[in-house]
Amino acid sequence: MTCHLTTTSIWTTEDLHAPTILSVLFSKLNGALAVAIEAERDIVDISVWDPAVDAWLREAERAWDAVLDMRHALLAAPLTHAEEKALLSMVGIADAVMSAETISAFGAAHDRLRAATFFRQRLGRGHLPHRISALLDQCHAHLSAVAQLDLYQPVCDPEDLPYGLTEAWAEAC
Repeated sequence: MTCHLTTTSIWTTEDLHAPTILSVLFSKLNGALAVAIEAERDIVDISVWDPAVDAWLREAERAWDAVLDMRHALLAAPLTHAEEKALLSMVGIADAVMSAETISAFGAAHDRLRAATFFRQRLGRGHLPHRISALLDQCHAHLSAVAQLDLYQPVCDPEDLPYGLTEAWAEAC
């Protein structure tokens, strides 16, 4: 008894899921963000008299330096597939979130992060390959966590607040 089966040649589907330079670097950015967030959370409630504080601070600095290096590498990497433009857009959002120094800049960066999520949900997950969508989801979660860290909370400038808000919300500044 013979069973005939028709299959697709492996060469026709070989590079459907082949990682590109940009996707590999973006994956490393996600990993670096996770390490940096964890290192930052480790030093939140430490005592300056703890003998390990210097090592923890150096570890956190190295972790954020790795994130910065990955961001620079991503911006210099060549774009090989059209769907990877979304990855570069998320890197731009990461730059905006991490470089915000005022409340208005932080609000604008956070709005960009929310807008990117809204448009991806509106278009549906099918418009991007699953691997790209998964990388973006992971980065979005990391950037949301970064936005809540004390390190990235903007310094309140009373000139950025609407008139009267500084009197009504004195603890804001």
